[in-house]
Amino acid sequence: MRLRKTEEGVRVQSTLPWEVEHLASLAAQGSEWVSLSSIGAQGQVLGEINSRTYAIRLRAGVQIVDRQVVVLSPPESRRG
Repeated sequence: MRLRKTEEGVRVQSTLPWEVEHLASLAAQGSEWVSLSSIGAQGQVLGEINSRTYAIRLRAGVQIVDRQVVVLSPPESRRG
C-alpha cells in the first residue's frame, strides 16, 4: 500500500488487490481499524487504516514521506 501526503492529511494512493480483499474481510468481521507498519526489519507501527473508508490516522509524532510504502500489520500488532 502506498500513502500520499496531501494538504488535508494522509490518504491511500494505491493498494494491491490482496490488500483490498483483506481489508474487506476484516471489515466484515467487525475490525474497524487495522495497524499499518513500515517496511523493513524493524516494522515500526506507524498508524492505522479504517477497513471500510480507508481513512488514515498516524500515531503521535509519526511523519511519513510522500508516496511512502507501508504494509498491513500482522494480527498480533492490531488494536481492536
